[in-house]
Amino acid sequence: MNAKMKTILQFKIRKTYEEVADYIKEQIMNGVYKPGDRLPSFREFSELLGVGQSTIREAISSLKTMGLVTIRHGEGTFVTRFNPEDVLSGFEMIHPVTEQDVMSLLEARKIIETGIVQLASERRSDEDLKRIEEALNEMEDTVAKGDLGDKADLKFHYEIARACHNPVLEFMMQSISETMGKTLKASREKMFQTKGYPEQLLAEHKDIFKAIANKNSKKAEEAMLYHLLGVEKELLD
Repeated sequence: MNAKMKTILQFKIRKTYEEVADYIKEQIMNGVYKPGDRLPSFREFSELLGVGQSTIREAISSLKTMGLVTIRHGEGTFVTRFNPEDVLSGFEMIHPVTEQDVMSLLEARKIIETGIVQLASERRSDEDLKRIEEALNEMEDTVAKGDLGDKADLKFHYEIARACHNPVLEFMMQSISETMGKTLKASREKMFQTKGYPEQLLAEHKDIFKAIANKNSKKAEEAMLYHLLGVEKELLD
C-alpha cells in the first residue's frame, strides 16, 4: 500500500459511487494525487473505503466523464491535466447554484484572482501569454456571434492561474471551477440582456490581458478587481 493511501485509512463513507467520486475528486483537487499520478487500483480503493469494486468502477467512470482521470487499459487510472471545458460540461447538470454560492464565489474570487493576476504578470512566459490570448480570442469570437462565451471566459481565468507557475494556486482555481463555470454562465445570461454589456466585458478582459502582457502587476490587479466588482454589482442589482 502506498504512502498516499495510508493517510485515509480511517475514512468513513456511505456506500454510494457519488460520494466515492467526490472523495477522490477532493484528493485530486487538494494535490494528494497530481496530474500524471496513477491512482490506487479498484481493489485497493475497495479495501480502503469499504465499498464494492463495482462502486469504485462507477465512481472512476464519473470522474472520467468529468475529464479528471484517464483509464489506460492494462496500466491503470491516471490523473489527467485539468481541461476547463471538460470539467464544466461534466458538472453542468449537477448541484444547482444558489444565491449564497454566488456570493461566496464572488468574495473568494476577489481575494484569490487579484493575487493570482499579479503573480501571472510577473512570472508568465511567452507560451503562457499565448494561451491566455487564445482564450481571449475565443471570447471575442463568441461575442461577435452573440453567444455567451462562458467556457472561453472560464478558460481565460484558468490560464491566468496556470501562468503563476504555482501548483497550489492552480489547484485552488481548479477546485472552484464547478461553481465558477455555472456562475459565469448565469451572470452572462443576465448581463447580456443589457445593450453594450458583452462588449464592455470583453474590453475588461482585454485590459487584464494587456497588463499581463506588459508585466504590469499593479495594473493587472486593478483591472481584475474592476472587472470582478462590475460583475458583482450587475448580479446584485
